[in-house]
Amino acid sequence: MIINKHIMRTTNEKQVLQQIVNSGPISRSQISRNLSLNKVTVSDIYSQLLHEGLIREVGHGVSTRNGGRKPVMALLNVGYGYVISINILRSRFSMITCRLDGKSENYESVSTRDVDLTTVLDMIDDRISATMSANENRLLGIAFGLDGVIYDNQILAASLKGFKNFDLAKYFSDKFQVPVVLENLASESAIYERDFAGEGLYHNLISVTIRDQVAAGIVTDDRLYRGHNGEAGNIGTCPLADRYHEENMETVNHYVAEGPVLQRIMAYQKIDRVDVNRIRRDYLGHRPELLSILDEFAYYLAKVLGNISNTFAPDAIIVNAPILELLPELMDKVRDYVGQMAILRKAPLLLTKNAKEASLLGGASAIIHKALGLDDLQLTFGNQRSAVLEGVES
Repeated sequence: MIINKHIMRTTNEKQVLQQIVNSGPISRSQISRNLSLNKVTVSDIYSQLLHEGLIREVGHGVSTRNGGRKPVMALLNVGYGYVISINILRSRFSMITCRLDGKSENYESVSTRDVDLTTVLDMIDDRISATMSANENRLLGIAFGLDGVIYDNQILAASLKGFKNFDLAKYFSDKFQVPVVLENLASESAIYERDFAGEGLYHNLISVTIRDQVAAGIVTDDRLYRGHNGEAGNIGTCPLADRYHEENMETVNHYVAEGPVLQRIMAYQKIDRVDVNRIRRDYLGHRPELLSILDEFAYYLAKVLGNISNTFAPDAIIVNAPILELLPELMDKVRDYVGQMAILRKAPLLLTKNAKEASLLGGASAIIHKALGLDDLQLTFGNQRSAVLEGVES
């Protein structure tokens, strides 16, 4: 068999950079041992990355017990550039800037209520331009997340008017001359759970997001699964039998999506805007009207989660829902309903640790992978260590 030397070199370069991102500060000799590559190859790639400014040296580790020179330690150079991640929802968009080590900055949420698509794009354009003007480092890429079916960086279906088949990636890539990646919100949340929150614990997980739609992001063997044309996880349109009259069927979105649930709450409260403080107050005060609405929500959500657990057998299911972030105690009722189901597989049901930014950070991870040329390799964020370590061999 003839091995293409260029492919070997590219693979080695990616793996060395992956080691520095995931395990830095780290020495060349430790990278060599971790990858079973000879030291000359590692040193050559290391020097190239250092010359390009992708990594930086941060001090020395500790020499071996036998003495010798202390090894120079390297980290990813977060000053090399930054990325922007944007989520577009029905009546707002949210945005963060993110360093290459996954640290987020400058979260903002902008209302787009009663605004058309062209104006929304202009508003996003203005925010990106303002961020670039205020940042001395260079923009390396942009990620967009939205509810819908996305495949091969194209929007095949969307809950937002005007976005279906609109080439959002090309529009902003042409404007800012950087790579742009698109994902649906559920897939971004699943990436977040894998790369930021999971710490390598769950290799097969499902993140269920409840926003304008109910959707599932699926990670199998650490890889995002999109299915045919990106349609995997589109559970919001699946039918559910009515709790009291099984012959009546509605969609999962009807019973569980954020909009319909909040509409029911506002209707009983006789107000036309969501008042989260009042929802929390009524819940703690055991208002029967609210408890009834939330019991219905918990029951139908349990049906969805139980079926997912039994069908996919994931290591864990992580739920990302603002209503559950506001009322985390409600998750116990969901677990109780799942516990009553006659199913073989009951995966752990968890709440995300960061409902507000989970999908944004998942998008940031996706574009960081792209910017670093590491699309097919696992990166883990959020566990950066001190610059000088103890017990590192030379």
